[in-house]
Amino acid sequence: MSKKDQYVIACVESAESAARVLPWARHFAECLRHKGLMALHVKRTPGDAPEWLRKLGVPYASLTGDWHTAIEGLPTAFGAILAVAAVDPTAPRSSLTHPHTLLREFRNCKTAYLVVGEDMKAGDMSDGTTPLTAALTLTHHREGREKLVWASYLARFLNYRIAIAHPDYRDEGLRQRWQNNMHFADKLFAPLEISYTAPAVDSQTRVDQAALDQLHPDLLIARTTDLRDRDLVDLLRPLPERQLLAHPSHTPLLFLNPRDDLYILCD
Repeated sequence: MSKKDQYVIACVESAESAARVLPWARHFAECLRHKGLMALHVKRTPGDAPEWLRKLGVPYASLTGDWHTAIEGLPTAFGAILAVAAVDPTAPRSSLTHPHTLLREFRNCKTAYLVVGEDMKAGDMSDGTTPLTAALTLTHHREGREKLVWASYLARFLNYRIAIAHPDYRDEGLRQRWQNNMHFADKLFAPLEISYTAPAVDSQTRVDQAALDQLHPDLLIARTTDLRDRDLVDLLRPLPERQLLAHPSHTPLLFLNPRDDLYILCD
């Protein structure tokens, strides 16, 4: 796929959400080697695109249907390599910006998706001269490859500093498995001359939450829950990603769904 065929998609349902999402989508589109930028709007009933959408000044698609179907088709229908959406805990449940609805509609998203809140303005983004910090967690599980790949993009193209947080393992077996994952990070980052820090966090379960609490990053790369792996006890608890969305820091979250066919950049 050529670069002209790759897009950052701003998922917008109102002028208010567009005002939050578009600066981030434009910033990432420009920094990721000049990808295309497009706004996506989904309406339940047929009709013309709303006036506010036509006035955004960017290419747009206004579809009739449901968000879930549109989002699932992002890479094939629009050449998406990243989606950007707003979250608002005070929004009605019917709104895409409601945390529960957002996670439900993006559950089958094959691209990474950046979620930004009301307090995350364009000024929170790196200007290319003052590095911000992007954090991700790497544990003994095999779930970090896509997170590390996206961390490499943030470091190379957006000038982020990378922090790879991990539990402070006491068990030697778990520590060895974690170290094997860190070896992969070294193999990926070394040829690209990407440096990173590897702070330990005081948690072996809610590690992403601990990373937000203890490291205070400017952006967190997180993997969403594989619902197939949840047991009865897990079903009684809130999804970890729902708790991340509710974190008081309002940190931007770059979510990756647990899929074997995630669409990532080819640069």
